[in-house]
Amino acid sequence: MSNGNRGQVISAAGHSAPMAGAPLSTIVPQDEFLHPVADGAHYASTETSYFGFNIPDKQLNGEIYVWFHPALRVMSASVYIWRGIKRSTLACEYVNHFHFLPFPENGIADYTIAPLGLHIRVIEPLRQIELTCKDPERDVSFRLLQTAIMPPAGRPGGNHFTQAMKVEGEVTLHGETFAVDGYFSRDRSWSNERHEVSRNVPPISWMVGIFGDDLAFHVLAYDDPALGPEWAGMFPSPPPGGNLIWGYVWRDGATLPVRRAAVLTRREADGLAPRLKEMEIEDAGGKIHRIRGTIDARMPWQTWQNMNVYFCQTRWELDGRIGWGDTQDIQYNEFVRRFARF
Repeated sequence: MSNGNRGQVISAAGHSAPMAGAPLSTIVPQDEFLHPVADGAHYASTETSYFGFNIPDKQLNGEIYVWFHPALRVMSASVYIWRGIKRSTLACEYVNHFHFLPFPENGIADYTIAPLGLHIRVIEPLRQIELTCKDPERDVSFRLLQTAIMPPAGRPGGNHFTQAMKVEGEVTLHGETFAVDGYFSRDRSWSNERHEVSRNVPPISWMVGIFGDDLAFHVLAYDDPALGPEWAGMFPSPPPGGNLIWGYVWRDGATLPVRRAAVLTRREADGLAPRLKEMEIEDAGGKIHRIRGTIDARMPWQTWQNMNVYFCQTRWELDGRIGWGDTQDIQYNEFVRRFARF
């Protein structure tokens, strides 16, 4: 999840930094692990690791998120598992979140977060990771092997990557066991400051989809004001084409930056929850991709008190193919205050 760096790529006016279409950064094996903290680093210095799984035919989704605060020597961590549409985070089948946990002083190559019963082991950096979790009191557990289907795509400017993974294993949820055999896009960030301020910006969407070992995409963007989103004219708007922050298309063994994204979100009657994503993206090779995403499972998570994110299992359609992945619709106070219709 790009949460760890979103605040660093959005200007005070809400416009994206000039990364759209720029060359992707180089990622090295060391980026799988914790990075040195500069002397005098700000308390908001952040690293994040984000993993998950989905089982589309069960409308079941899982999110595993670890947020490191190296200057403070603490971390936050969470596991969320849910089925279908939820109106509240606590309505999820499983929620286990801790804001304040001891920092992993021995690194993150092979470590356990005891309060979560979560163990994460890097088998091969940038290629394969094993995650296990056991909560016997609540009869919840999982065992997941995540194997890369593509090289990590480094965000322009560095300090961040997103990577499509094949995910295999099983999940036990309150006595019912499910096989996992699908895909998920993981996310990692480091050496940036994540400030928990409230921003006067419209929603921004972090979207990933995987159609098979040969095809995946990632887009981080606002809706395009030219397409008439509900907030048009009520927030500072980016210049034409400036709604895209960054993204990539992985196709037939090549990773190309996205240089343009015309995105439009359709929302539920409550004015907030996303139900449909429509977009046209253009990669750096000039190829146009028209993508439609239907939300199958959804839950709101107040990542911090000044921000709410709708996590959404999304069914993507592209060139006659069906894929699956996350939509994360990030909303701040001003948007919710103006558009909520409960």
